[in-house]
Amino acid sequence: MFRTALIPLFFLLLAVLPLPLSAETGLPLQVTGPDRTVTLFDLEALDALPQESFVTGTIWTDGQAQFSGVPLAALLDRTGIAGMADQVELVALNDYRIEIPVAEIDPNAPIIATRVDGRAMPVREKGPFWLVYPYDRDSRYRTETTFARSIWQLTQVNAAR
Repeated sequence: MFRTALIPLFFLLLAVLPLPLSAETGLPLQVTGPDRTVTLFDLEALDALPQESFVTGTIWTDGQAQFSGVPLAALLDRTGIAGMADQVELVALNDYRIEIPVAEIDPNAPIIATRVDGRAMPVREKGPFWLVYPYDRDSRYRTETTFARSIWQLTQVNAAR
């Protein structure tokens, strides 16, 4: 009887305790190329691509933080989107969608941040992937358009025409 009473308590604890970091960051990034080929990138696969890191403040966080991850340009090169598509569409977990002209993507910015201050980001903290610009580096990164493009909980990058 005592064991039976513990089962609901166990499930209640699972519901209120935070998930382990690996469970929350295990979502892959789905990239659809111009030929409609879909490639899934987990954290390890993204880490194998060229990396960029910078310290910046954001309008969504307090103070400065170090963001690190893959330059969007490098991901587009790797998947054949660069040079084959005029725009990319980025999609979040909640189906928020934005489009960015490929011509407006710099070689090192924005990045698909995989870590903030060296830690992987759980979904509850805008992860697992967040498109981030070095906002403090240049005033062109502090516009409404750029802020709207700074999509978090990123799940898809799609070639668009």
